[in-house]
Amino acid sequence: MQNIKGIIKNLGVQCLEQEIREYALEIGFDDVGFTTADPFPQLTEALEERKEGYSWISNGLLQLAHVADPKFVLPAARSIVVLIYDYYKQGYPQEFEGRIGKSYQSRLYYGKNRLFGNRLRLFRDYLESKGMEVGVRPAMAERQAAARAGLGYFGCNTFIYSPGRGSYIGIVAMAVSGELEPTTAKIERTCLDDCSRCVDACPTGALYAPYKMDPFRCIAFNSYGAGNFPGAPEDILPEIRPKMKGWIYGCDHCQDACPHNQARLKQKLVPDAFLHEIVPKFDLPILLNMDDRYFFETVQQLMYGYIWEKKFIQRNAAIALGNSGDEAAIGPLSKALQDQQELVRRYSAWALGRIGGKKGKAALEKTLAGERESAVADEIKAALENC
Repeated sequence: MQNIKGIIKNLGVQCLEQEIREYALEIGFDDVGFTTADPFPQLTEALEERKEGYSWISNGLLQLAHVADPKFVLPAARSIVVLIYDYYKQGYPQEFEGRIGKSYQSRLYYGKNRLFGNRLRLFRDYLESKGMEVGVRPAMAERQAAARAGLGYFGCNTFIYSPGRGSYIGIVAMAVSGELEPTTAKIERTCLDDCSRCVDACPTGALYAPYKMDPFRCIAFNSYGAGNFPGAPEDILPEIRPKMKGWIYGCDHCQDACPHNQARLKQKLVPDAFLHEIVPKFDLPILLNMDDRYFFETVQQLMYGYIWEKKFIQRNAAIALGNSGDEAAIGPLSKALQDQQELVRRYSAWALGRIGGKKGKAALEKTLAGERESAVADEIKAALENC
């Protein structure tokens, strides 16, 4: 009798897993896996090993030092459900290449008025309708959970690679109180031991060795973390700024260089209609001197994720304009020298020094005479030395 009950119970669990999987696929996810709610000791060890560079995320913003144990997120956790979303399904505008990372163009945001966020809410409601408690906050060890659930493997660039999709995927992990049978599939790592293309492609040295990342040198992190995240550096290092080139939100260097992503990059895809519609609204001079209304109503449609103050987008636009070397940028940068935000004025001064020339020098000298903030005045003086 006990054996019969056990068989029935196991069959019930398998049916529930299949139901969960089918529902996730129905609402637009591309793969689903299950794993136990056991801790991730390797994540704890990695964070401890590199605690100087990761204190902002391990003990601060996302508390990963604690959520390496899923029971911190949900004390009743017995399993983890992992969702994979392939975000490289439509074509990205050429104008955003080298400017906005593909994952951010894909708007994988959790907001209530976001398609992806509503997809997640539908899925969470579904799990709860099955009698399970669900936990996701403050964060989950998503990449580690995906690997343990058999959905992918860690590439040398620290991203998870999904078969047939490469690393252009969004991962969501949810701790649940239900006991679900772990996914048994195991995906073998396919990064070649002698391949260093992702490391070589990183212009700042942030990816300094396979599987080793210094976030404080990462272009993506600097575009949204510097000065914005508690525990992160207040400023983007002067040596990093020129290497950011035109990036204003995110970076794709280490993913685009990977041999396993080349087939995806060569796809001929239908354009993303929304992205192609809004391209003209994201010209750098417009972003540099935008007002609050433009930021909230237009820019945050795309750049919602980590940046909630327009000054950081303005800062990034100033850096990109400076790196363009285009004298046509001197006018917008000169206007930005009068911005109310000290941060915007400082980086606009840096950008004018980067471009150089008589017009840029004249704008800097004129502003220096009336600048009252010492930090801005110092930046102007440094920029004048480059003109």
